[in-house]
Order: sequence, then structure tokens, then C-alpha cells
Amino acid sequence: MTGVVISSYDASANRTLPQNTSFYYSSDISIRTLNTAYSPSQTLGLLYVPDVAGVCAQSLPANVTRFQHLPIDSPKIAIAPWISPSCTLSYLQAAPRVSAFIFYIPDQTNSPLASANSPTWSLGDGGHWKSVIDYPVYAIASQIGQQITLTMSKYSGNASDVLDNQQLLDNGITSDSQVRLMMQVATSNGGTNLPSIWIFLLIILAILIALIGTLSLTMHILQRKRRNDLRDRIARGEVNLEALGLGKLTVPQEIIDRMNTYTPSAITVLPEKGSSQAPPPLPLEQSTCAICLDDFAESQSQVRQLGCAHCFHSQCIDLFLLETSSLCPLCKQSVLPPGYVPGKITNAHVRRERYLRRNATRRARHAAGTHAPTASNLMLFGPRARASTNASGSPPVLGPPVEMTPLPAHMESTAATDQSTPTTAQGRREWARRRALAMSGLQESADDSEPQPRTSKARKLLRRVFPNL
Repeated sequence: MTGVVISSYDASANRTLPQNTSFYYSSDISIRTLNTAYSPSQTLGLLYVPDVAGVCAQSLPANVTRFQHLPIDSPKIAIAPWISPSCTLSYLQAAPRVSAFIFYIPDQTNSPLASANSPTWSLGDGGHWKSVIDYPVYAIASQIGQQITLTMSKYSGNASDVLDNQQLLDNGITSDSQVRLMMQVATSNGGTNLPSIWIFLLIILAILIALIGTLSLTMHILQRKRRNDLRDRIARGEVNLEALGLGKLTVPQEIIDRMNTYTPSAITVLPEKGSSQAPPPLPLEQSTCAICLDDFAESQSQVRQLGCAHCFHSQCIDLFLLETSSLCPLCKQSVLPPGYVPGKITNAHVRRERYLRRNATRRARHAAGTHAPTASNLMLFGPRARASTNASGSPPVLGPPVEMTPLPAHMESTAATDQSTPTTAQGRREWARRRALAMSGLQESADDSEPQPRTSKARKLLRRVFPNL
């Protein structure tokens, strides 16, 4: 919104007179800012016409307000007709200490106001004058400018020239008081091009933020679908949990309770929670616990059989599965049931699973010309149901008897320190857990073959916005 407000001002008492007392004009008109470098959003001052003689002053009415008619310390706004470049320069030079300067083209009442970049406002110096003037210069319509200067000719003398005795008495104004015209100029853009540039930049920034937000939202939706898909594949037993790297996996107590437990005497199953049918008989060759190296005592030992058919004393294997690992200490196969989904599936698990799947595909493609896919590849990414049946569809055949091979060299020290079996039940369980840990090789890093590089904070933050990176 642009416009001007002109009101009567008692310069002697420094106050604005009421609107119904004397002259008052307010209108939203078109205003051109000719020099955009120095232009505030609002400009206020007493109107006057600079003293310029000759042809430049011929279009002005007589007795217009001049500089000497105003108080010295009051803000001032100069107004003059735009007649020629030389007259304009003369007016500008005659008004060194003003808050603003207003020009109008006389005798063009029916012509629209020219734009700020129009040649109409050129002084023949390529616009240099706009950079040396340190106050705002405006242009208004011809009709408005002529009306203002005509009114100024009445407000250059005493108050008695424009107000009658009753008005003077009602407002407490003496007859010799100086009543002048005060003008307030308001521009919508603050008089400079900077706000429009900032608005343009803000629009571009808003578009970029909207694009980034849309892209981020799309990626998050896609990653959520992938997490749900990975969860479903884990539930179907198609993904090896240990290879996926979900952290240190342990076996919950309720799953341990559902595992088969035997007494070696009659090869019968003890009642267990959730057990609905009798499992296959215990192989007679597995008569020794591989952890404590003690034979299974008839009618005394509680033997726990894992899903891989390896057997251990319950007191030897239970604490290891509950607190340390879900892998069998002998064959390193997970004892977790198919469909078990531990913990929370994150984007890191999705990325790792995709990475492992691509590597497995490349290895299978590379080895296709030389040999068939290995059993480890099938176990890593193939369904367990498929891996647990042979080609004819018959039930799986148990592997050959477990050979009691000597411990590796790096485990001999651990085994040597554990020669003496603790006598208490709690001590024996902890001793068995440490020995099973040594047998499983988990004392070293579980991911020594694939060290994980450290991720910088910037990359972590970027992945929070764009999870596919």
C-alpha cells in the first residue's frame, strides 16, 4: 500500500490540527521511488518549495511555502515540478537538508505516472544523480502535485489567513501562529528493491525446503516399507539373524523351556512347556557333553537337545544361550526358531541385509560357472524350510556323529585354566558358560571378517533426513 497524508500543522505550538478544523488530505495514490538506495518505508516533514528563479519557477503559484517560512529544526519535504533536467538539478541543489523530495510533471493531468525506470526521469547522466542523492526522491501524479502546491500558497502566512476567528478560538491558536502543511509519505516496499529480492530468495528457499521435505518423506516411507518387508522375511525364516547383525542375540527363557530335554536312561522326553509331540530319539553316539566333557549319566543327567541335534547338559548350555549367544557352540547354527524377530528393525539392518544379499548374489554369479552354490549361501539367505529338506522332500537326516576334536591353540589357555570344575551349582553354570564361549570363538570380535567403518556425525545427520543414503 502506498499513499500520502497531508494535514495542517501548527508550527508555533508543534502540534497537528484536527481534521475538521483545516486542510486534510489522505489518499492511496501511486508513488514512484526514483532513487531506491535511500528510501525508508515512511517519510514525514513540512512541505515547501525550494527557491529557484527563472523559467523553472514559472509553473508554481504565487506565495507558495518557502524554506524561510518553516521552523529551522523541523523535518522538511521539498516539492517541485519536473520541467527539465537542468531545472531538476537546480531544485535538488537548492534543497540540501530535506527528508525527501517530491517531483511531479506539470500540465499532464490525463497522463499516467511514468515508471521509475522511464526515460522521463533521466537527467542525461546515465542515472548517476540517483547514487549521489542521500535522501529519497519520489514522483507523484501531475494532478496531485498541482493540487498540493496550490494549497501551499494559502499556508505560507499567518493562521488568520486560513482559519476564521471561531476556529482560532476553538483550537487555542493565535492569529499570528504559523500553520503549515505536513506530509507523510508511505511506500509499500520500503522504497528499495532489497525486499523484493529477499522475497524472491525466500520463495526459492521455500521451494527447496518443500522439495527436500517431499524427498525425505518419500525416502522414509520407502524405508518403512523395506523394514516391514525385512521383518516379514525374518518371520518367514528367510534371513539369517546372526549374519544380519542385530547385535548380541540371546535366547529368551521361554524358547529355552520349549527345547527338548532328555534323560539318557530311557531316551524319553521330559515334559516341557509348549511341547506337543515327541522329538526324534537322541543319537547314541552323543553320549558326552562337549562343554564339560562329562558323559551323560543314566537316570541323572538333564540333557538339552538344540535344533541342530547337538546335545549338552542343561546346566552347561542354558546360561550360555540365555546370556551370551544364540549359536550352538559346536556348529555355530542359530537355535532361535524360524520366525523369531528380536528387537527393533532399523534402517541400518535394512542396509546391511541389502549389502549381504548383493554380495551373495555376486558370489553366486561368480561361482555359477565352476560349482553349484554352497550350503552356507543357502543357509544365509535361503528359507530354512528349504534347507531342512533334501531333494526328494524327505525329512532331514541327522549329521554324522560329533567328533570330540581338540580345542584350537588360542583356546587352550582358557581350557587349561578351567581344568578344575567348580563344585557349586552356580559356579559350575558360570564355568560352563565361559567354556562354551571359548568353544564358540566369540571371545574375539564377532565381525572380524567385516569390520564396520565409523560413521561421522554429519553422515548420521544426513541419514536421518535421507535414510536411503
